[in-house]
Amino acid sequence: MDPVSGAITVIGHMDFEESRAHKIPVEAVDKGFPPLAGHCTVLVEVVDVNDNAPQLTIKTLSVPVKEDAQLGTVIALISVTDLDADTNGQVTCSLMPHAPFKLVSTFKNYYSLVLDSALDRETVSAYELVVTARDGGSPSLWATASVSVEVADVNDNAPTFEQPEYTVFVKENNPPGCHIFTVSAQDADAQENALVSYSLVERRVGDRALSSYVSVHAESGKVYALQPLDHEELELLQFQVSARDAGVPPLGSNVTLQVFVLDENDNAPVLLESRRSGTGGAAVSELVLRSVGSGEVVGKVRAVDADSGYNAWLSYELQPETVNTRIPFRVGMYTGEISMTRALEETDAPRQRLLVLVKDHGEPALTATATVLVSLVESGQAPKASSRGSVGATGPDVTLVDVNVYLIIAICAVSSLLVLTLLLYTALRCSALPTEGECAPSKPTLVCSSEIF
Repeated sequence: MDPVSGAITVIGHMDFEESRAHKIPVEAVDKGFPPLAGHCTVLVEVVDVNDNAPQLTIKTLSVPVKEDAQLGTVIALISVTDLDADTNGQVTCSLMPHAPFKLVSTFKNYYSLVLDSALDRETVSAYELVVTARDGGSPSLWATASVSVEVADVNDNAPTFEQPEYTVFVKENNPPGCHIFTVSAQDADAQENALVSYSLVERRVGDRALSSYVSVHAESGKVYALQPLDHEELELLQFQVSARDAGVPPLGSNVTLQVFVLDENDNAPVLLESRRSGTGGAAVSELVLRSVGSGEVVGKVRAVDADSGYNAWLSYELQPETVNTRIPFRVGMYTGEISMTRALEETDAPRQRLLVLVKDHGEPALTATATVLVSLVESGQAPKASSRGSVGATGPDVTLVDVNVYLIIAICAVSSLLVLTLLLYTALRCSALPTEGECAPSKPTLVCSSEIF
């Protein structure tokens, strides 16, 4: 205070938050004798300025938060303070990002951080939230605080395969226990909820269980063939593999495997209706009229192959030892028909022996041999196939024709005998009848009983 003018000046720091008013006692003394004094009190009020930023205090309650938590779940409690007064001390709070949480004002300067929308750990596994508190001063002051919210996993995702169905090709005659395919399923969950195990969906394949054909490793998903597969027995093996997680309750899904068993050339041609010979071939007897002409079909070799595709495509050819001789026969490469290459001559041997090689187109090719014994007969003789059997050649056809002829002859003979019998019966019947005079009515003759005796 100036002792002459009485001006009061500030010589120290004024802090509204420490003291909002000051009382200054003032004494005025004159220079008389004796001096007289007067007293008064000066009241100084401190006006607040916005010199204090808000202060935030956060207490978390439910961290981590399960992804299936209900909406409105309280995550944390937030309290806000500002030492300033009036508008300078009025604080508002905001949250970034806005979703999936929000701030709810419970009462003055207290807020709750609550869940506002559904969580999905597989989309976002953790959130970094920023709470901002701003006062109403001019210029305003603010403060921020961070909240880390981790999302806990629940078992809400089943294992999934990349494809709903897989096609697998396996050659037949595979070694037992060979690996034929690997299935793999992904689970978007975490820890035990993402631990996947594999198993077969058991079913019957014919009269046998699926598990007798294939197996699957529970952890790796590798599929093994337990036994050699046979294309001729099973061309397509279709089954399902199940993938299941270790969650509670466990979730699972299935995938379909179509295993096509590819053919290998493991079956030799088989001659039909043949009589097996000692050499593993087939013996066929044919009777051929010497009057047949060139190009006429006189027999046929029939064969089948249990394989498929090129492995079952058969071709027929005469063995070189037969071709080198001067014989009047040839065999169709793909038909197996035995036909004449020329007319028969007197010098041709009465019995011809043909070796027909039947070969498939596999790699390596498998073969069978048919022996065709051809007997040349004169035109007056009825051609009749040997009872030893044939390989689907003309022999069975001729036999069938002969049987039909004999059957017709037998029917005609029986019919003729029946007609003859009827004629004889009618003739005998008519010869036993009386003549017209004898058949005329006559008077009855009376005979006494005594005359009889």
